[in-house]
Amino acid sequence: MGTQGDRIFHITAERGFPDPWLSFGDSLCDEAALSTELTRAITKARKEPTEGTRAEVTRVFQAKKANLHRCASILDQVLSDYDASGMWEVLDERASRLDVQDVLETWGRTQGLHPFPVVLRSLEFNWGYMKEHGVRAFYEMTRGYVSRLQENTERWHEAWLGEVTTGVVDRITSIECDLASIEAPMHCDVCKKTITALLYLDE
Repeated sequence: MGTQGDRIFHITAERGFPDPWLSFGDSLCDEAALSTELTRAITKARKEPTEGTRAEVTRVFQAKKANLHRCASILDQVLSDYDASGMWEVLDERASRLDVQDVLETWGRTQGLHPFPVVLRSLEFNWGYMKEHGVRAFYEMTRGYVSRLQENTERWHEAWLGEVTTGVVDRITSIECDLASIEAPMHCDVCKKTITALLYLDE
């Protein structure tokens, strides 16, 4: 076991994660980081409701929205480019040959720190979805997920504006929206590892 996984790891060690998937994954890590930054900014603005603290909340909301727009644009471009190049068919064929348990064994050497290894389960889901529905369908689903993250941010922003207007603190919406955002890397940073396995499978 570990044959495919070891080979993919070796090539990844030499080349790193390829773009645009590296940029996409990094941006979804930023989604979680910006959510944490936003939570802190809102907490401070609640304790010290000044023009400056509220301006900082606005700044982070704008950065969060811009980052998600960038993520959506990356996926839209990839969907178009891979349609034109026929890359989806290549990836579907590779996905059919990927030995998921073999590659998971390689990842599992370092990703079993917690009793519920979220990264491994996410990888397993991603590859399973690709095998069953196709690689393009996986990224169509991912594009929908990014749209829901954008809607989540809009909901959070609207709740914050309502809080500023009424003075009624809305902690629940902040908690819910933050939790949705901090989950993003476990899907979309992990997915750069998912696609890399297919891109490097025959190298």
